[in-house]
Amino acid sequence: MRIKEKLKIFWKRYKENWLWVNIGGYIVLASMNWFLYFLGLVSLVIPIIYSLIFPPILISVYFTRKSSHRRIIYRLIWTIGGALVLGFPIWISINYILYVAPWAPFRDSDNILAIISFVLSPIISYGAAAYICHRLGKKRDFQPFMES
Repeated sequence: MRIKEKLKIFWKRYKENWLWVNIGGYIVLASMNWFLYFLGLVSLVIPIIYSLIFPPILISVYFTRKSSHRRIIYRLIWTIGGALVLGFPIWISINYILYVAPWAPFRDSDNILAIISFVLSPIISYGAAAYICHRLGKKRDFQPFMES
């Protein structure tokens, strides 16, 4: 059997049993994190955060995939989630250009224009990121990467 055929079979089985694969991975990684904590290699924060954050994420993904309103949910995830992920680097870049760089126009100024631009910069950057992610999602028909 060729490698391409084996990969197709593997991904077909994974798509059918993705929930059980992720639950098994969670159990293995959670037990490994707690084991490393008891050995003294990681702090207590890491296993607690992993143990408390991953199950609600897995449950929400499960119910999102089973929901009858999947298209609306995927559209919100693409637009809002993408804006949160992409908007922060855009905002940091805008603030670097306007306030930190040696050539920055508002480097050492406390005038009203500098304050207004500082307040408007996250709105503009997150708005631009939401627009970009909405356009990318529309091109993909708002489907997640695993289902395309």
